[in-house]
Amino acid sequence: MLAAMPSRPHTPARNARGHAPAPRSGARTRLLRVLVPMSVATAVAIALGSLPLLVGCALVWAGWLVRIVLLTQVLDPHGDSTPSVNQHSQIATMAVRGEHARAAAAYRDAIAADPRDVVACEHLALLAQRELKDYDLAIWALREAERRSPDARRRRGYAMRIAGLYREELADGHRTMVELRRILSLYPDVPSAPALRAELARLKAGRDEGA
Repeated sequence: MLAAMPSRPHTPARNARGHAPAPRSGARTRLLRVLVPMSVATAVAIALGSLPLLVGCALVWAGWLVRIVLLTQVLDPHGDSTPSVNQHSQIATMAVRGEHARAAAAYRDAIAADPRDVVACEHLALLAQRELKDYDLAIWALREAERRSPDARRRRGYAMRIAGLYREELADGHRTMVELRRILSLYPDVPSAPALRAELARLKAGRDEGA
């Protein structure tokens, strides 16, 4: 489990004349660096009629939207010491280009660098599950997201996705049972609790019959 690093006081950088740089200009430049390449990529995808590329662009745009909402409304409404949107867009571009292993390594670096970065965990989980088929890595990323998220409902969602990976992708009945018990213990108000208990009972009955 990654250890959280202590945060340092936020001190604005200063230029050669000792004045703080204009934040809006810098933010505008970073935004343009993100929007221009993706706008071009989206236009090319539409022109070529490439469904995979269109899907990739849609995922990247959706990721940015989630990222911006998290940065401005959830993690830090004042924008202090928040993860770089531009950094994530660059990693997402790697994934769109098919550099999946490189993108996964970059997401892991981002996760290690910032103990608050939930979005990198989410993106890595999706990349590992859909492209790399590395379900252990996807589970690790989801556990990190669950550990970091300040929202109980989102934590519960990550836990459900972990159980789903054990159930559907790894076909590991024992680990599925462990995760279902964990969900019912940590999140007793989960709406699907009756269905989870019924599934747990079926898995236990099947294991007892096979013993």
